[in-house]
Amino acid sequence: MRIGTGAVMLVALTLGACANKSDTAQTTPPAQGGQTAAAPAPAAAAAPASAPAAGRQGGAAPAALTVADHAATMKTIAQNVQAAGKALKGGDAAAAAPAAGALVTAFTTIETFYTQRNKPDAVKLAQTAKTGAQDAAAALKAGDTMKAQMSLATTQATCAQCHKMYREGDGKAVPYSFNAASGITPP
Repeated sequence: MRIGTGAVMLVALTLGACANKSDTAQTTPPAQGGQTAAAPAPAAAAAPASAPAAGRQGGAAPAALTVADHAATMKTIAQNVQAAGKALKGGDAAAAAPAAGALVTAFTTIETFYTQRNKPDAVKLAQTAKTGAQDAAAALKAGDTMKAQMSLATTQATCAQCHKMYREGDGKAVPYSFNAASGITPP
């Protein structure tokens, strides 16, 4: 009898807690602080305005990310990979940590972009890259710059795989764009 009563109370508490959650999206911009003065100047970690709220479940579907959102996020990734790599080369875990955190956020946005376009191969690569960035961030928190470097290298290798499948152009003479085989075209 006690177990049954406890289970009923647990269900009631859970339902009450879920009923109090709001289905409205949070529009408060993320804090811009968090970087130390010693950190290189990586791009802001903020996701595009149309990115879904992190951790949100249920409710309305997030707004579709655009090709422009993808391009902006890719620039953020490039800047933060460069900043983290430079700091790690100097053995400065504290300076690399903000860039690693920004990479996790950016790869979450990229994962959403490809999920919205039903590209499971690219979703898997984005998840793998995000895991590498998470591993790098965890290693940096523990002060293990060697492990962070290896995790960052894994992330970069995953980036190269996706670029080979989906991207054309060299970024210099020919701007980057999605290749025809990707099936992704700007609106």
